[in-house]
Amino acid sequence: MTIIIYSVTFEDDEDSNLAAKAKVLFRGYCDELNDEHGCDLSFQSFQAELDSLPGKFAFSKKGGLWVAGYEDDGEDDEVVTVAPGGMLPGGKPVEASSIVGVVALKLIEGDSVGEVKRMFVNKEGRRKGIGEALVRVLLEYAKGKHYSEIKLDSLERLGAALALYEKFGFKRCEKYVECPEADHVCMSLKLAAEATG
Repeated sequence: MTIIIYSVTFEDDEDSNLAAKAKVLFRGYCDELNDEHGCDLSFQSFQAELDSLPGKFAFSKKGGLWVAGYEDDGEDDEVVTVAPGGMLPGGKPVEASSIVGVVALKLIEGDSVGEVKRMFVNKEGRRKGIGEALVRVLLEYAKGKHYSEIKLDSLERLGAALALYEKFGFKRCEKYVECPEADHVCMSLKLAAEATG
C-alpha cells in the first residue's frame, strides 16, 4: 500500500480536488465529533474557519495543511509526500476519492509554538497508518520551520487519537486553550533544535 501526502495551498495552480477534499474532511471531522461524540465545535468558530481556508493554516503564515490518500497497490508500505501543486510523479493527477485524511498546523505563540488542528482520518482510511503518516509529515515540517514546541487539544473519549499522539512523544500539559468539554485534554511535544552547519 502507498500512502500519499499532499500539501494543500488553496492556490490557483493547485489541483482543485485537494482544496475541495480538505474541506470535506474538515466537515467530516466536525460532524463525527458532533454526531458520535456529542461535541459541538461552534465555540471554536468552526464554520468561519472552514469558509476561510487556508486561513491560519497557510504555508505563507508558517502554518500547514495536508491531506492523505492511499493506493492499495499490493506493494510494500511506502509514504510519498507530494509538494504543493498536487501532481504525483509522472504527472499523475490527484484521485480525490482516495483522499481519506487531513491534518493542519498553525502558529499560536510567537514564531515557534504551533498547534495541531483538525487531525482526522475517515472510517474508510483507518487502521492503515494514514494518521501516523500525517503526524510524521507535520512534525518534519515543523522541525524544518524551527518550531520549538507543538501543542494540541483533544478529548479523553478519543482514545485512539491520544494513543497516536503519545506514540510520537506528546505528553499531557497544562490547558492552554478553553474548551467546554469535561474530558478536555491538552498535550505538548518539545521539538529538538536541528543541528546546522
